[in-house]
Amino acid sequence: MLSTHPTAKQRLTDEAIGWLTTVSATGKPSTAPVWFFLENNDTLTIYSKDPSVRVRNLRSNTEVTLHLDGDGEGGAIVVLNGTATLDNSIPAVTSHPAFIAKYQQFLDRYGWSAEQFARGYPTSIRVDITTIRG
Repeated sequence: MLSTHPTAKQRLTDEAIGWLTTVSATGKPSTAPVWFFLENNDTLTIYSKDPSVRVRNLRSNTEVTLHLDGDGEGGAIVVLNGTATLDNSIPAVTSHPAFIAKYQQFLDRYGWSAEQFARGYPTSIRVDITTIRG
């Protein structure tokens, strides 16, 4: 999917924060910043706190959007639509060296080890990208 959107792919590779929107069973949206990793042209990995609103929402509604910040002038918009799965087959973040490498400066800034992050964000989410806008 992202092979036809090279700018979006580059931004998803380079940028650290995305805004994930999930929707509750009653239709109430909830948006929160997340760390994410582009696994391939079609899939993102996100680690989440649990319990959390996003995990609760995903148990009843798997449709999500993830967007990246624009350029402050209405440009550089990237919005992904996808289906999210709480996926126990994804290894813990401590077994995902590429994810850790992407976020090492954040871990260092917060004084967290990979193990501390894994304890705080134990739930693995796979987002299968269905459409891209921007």
